[in-house]
Amino acid sequence: MYKKFRIVLLTFLTLCLLTVFLFMDNLGIQYEVAEQELTFLPDSVIAQKDEIADTPKTCLFLYDSRQEHNDIFSEHMEDVLDIMRIAYDAVDLATSAVPDFSAYKTAVICFQDLDVLSQSIVNITDWVYADGGRLLFFCSPMAGPVFSYLQPMLGIQDGGVAYAYITGIQLLPGFMIGSEDTFTFNWEEPVATTMSVLLDESATVYAVSDDDTHIPLVWSSDYGEGRMVVMNHGIAEKSSRGLSCAAYGLLEDACVYPVINASSFFLDDFPSPVPMGDATYIRQYYNRDISSFYSNIWWPDMLQLCDTYGVKYTGVIIEDYNEKVDGVITRQTDQERFNHFGAMLLNAGGEIGIHGYNHQPLCFSGFDFMDKVDYDTWVSEEAAIQALDEVFDYTESLFPENNIQVYVPPSNILSDEGRQLLIEKYPQLKALCSLYLEGEIEYSQEFEISEDGIVELPRVISGCILEEYDYWAAINALNLYYVNTHFMHPDDTLDVDRGADMGWGQMYENLSNYMEWLYSSATNIRNLTASDAAAAVERFDVCSVEKTETENGFDLRLGGFWDETYLMIRCNGEKPAEVTGGTIEHISGGYWLLRATSANVSVVMEAE
Repeated sequence: MYKKFRIVLLTFLTLCLLTVFLFMDNLGIQYEVAEQELTFLPDSVIAQKDEIADTPKTCLFLYDSRQEHNDIFSEHMEDVLDIMRIAYDAVDLATSAVPDFSAYKTAVICFQDLDVLSQSIVNITDWVYADGGRLLFFCSPMAGPVFSYLQPMLGIQDGGVAYAYITGIQLLPGFMIGSEDTFTFNWEEPVATTMSVLLDESATVYAVSDDDTHIPLVWSSDYGEGRMVVMNHGIAEKSSRGLSCAAYGLLEDACVYPVINASSFFLDDFPSPVPMGDATYIRQYYNRDISSFYSNIWWPDMLQLCDTYGVKYTGVIIEDYNEKVDGVITRQTDQERFNHFGAMLLNAGGEIGIHGYNHQPLCFSGFDFMDKVDYDTWVSEEAAIQALDEVFDYTESLFPENNIQVYVPPSNILSDEGRQLLIEKYPQLKALCSLYLEGEIEYSQEFEISEDGIVELPRVISGCILEEYDYWAAINALNLYYVNTHFMHPDDTLDVDRGADMGWGQMYENLSNYMEWLYSSATNIRNLTASDAAAAVERFDVCSVEKTETENGFDLRLGGFWDETYLMIRCNGEKPAEVTGGTIEHISGGYWLLRATSANVSVVMEAE
């Protein structure tokens, strides 16, 4: 009798436990949404961005619109100076005479044929020698009388009469953040944009050609009380802005410019239905189907990176992979997958934004996909709005405590009409996140607040192949903005063009190696979700910097200050010893990260 009762009791308890388990499973994983670290700025602070133009001009920017490559060189360097908040006067020597340099602390010469300077070069070099002027030659000079006159002052011992073909650049240790060890970027096709020179011992070299000749590509030479810096190359792509920033930073004893200080990793199409694609390599390496692979291998590995490096993923949801563009909407019925992955992402400190109801970009009749992708345009704005309403509502029903503030365009494609629709219909959106580097049809961005108030937060690199070019782009972003933005898709593991044939094991190792490099190079960069990174971009974009030299350092007056602003200090000699109005941390080499907690900051320097 007792034995039968015990069996019945155990059976009853088992059923109760099973019922509880099924009930909890039906509820899904419980989640907590991390509190946003940074608030978005009030409009009154953002309006102060206009005051940047009123900063006193301390730099003279000379260009010559008659010369070859003028548009490429001058636009590139002006972009860099603007981003660094170096206030400058621009003078076109095609229409104006060489101005008086005495009113400026620094100057940039942005053309190759220096002979247009004529006799004025004597006054310019006197300004450097006697007045302590700092002069940057942005592009490799042409042989001629003026360049011959300058050679001894530039530390040139021999050469300077012909260009050499080079196929890459080698950054020497300490020149740029991320190149603590020698870093090489090779572009394979030789280009003749470098003057062949041999320097004497008075010059300090920071970058050389990637070949046996090691032709100097960036160097500095002190001349009297001042300094000259030469960029002996023709690299002027958007991806190389950090190189130009680093070269300008060599001019001053302490060069100061605002930065973002943010590292953000995006997971596009996440959460989503089981990704589409060829599972050949998943079956080959893991003998699993796609769903099992993502649940048991890919996602645990991605979470391990959170534990190791403190990464906070921003996932952007796709509700369905149908190709409907007519506004006929079917709600996703398989909520378990979305609940499971979304809750785990949020519990890991991440956030969830919007990618789309499906993967059709917000483009309408007349948009030219240029045969690059196989997408359809939406039949009307009303149809697109119905689809967007659905994915917003679906996401909010699953994760009501998650604030939807981020939108990532499918395939990084977004029409002007689609962008306007997002701004007008979904005011909760704070940031658009597409691409930093220009594509043929993609929506490319700068790190900035747009005129309509939306934060542009572009992604610089992507995927898990992560070759030399990706590191080059990442190094340049770190040096100019102190930012990392990377995105990948779960279905990268299904696409040979994105590395599937190497297997997830190698892809994961590549991604892990990149993070190891990133966080050992940028030791104090902040791990932020996209929303927090967008708020950081606001603080960066409204900031103006007015620097005044003092007896033992310098003072900073920061326009657009709200609660904090991050600034990079590139020191060439003395290092910071004491800060009032903020705190400071060493990054590497001559680079220091200043967190300003006041609009007025004082820095005392001491000799190394």
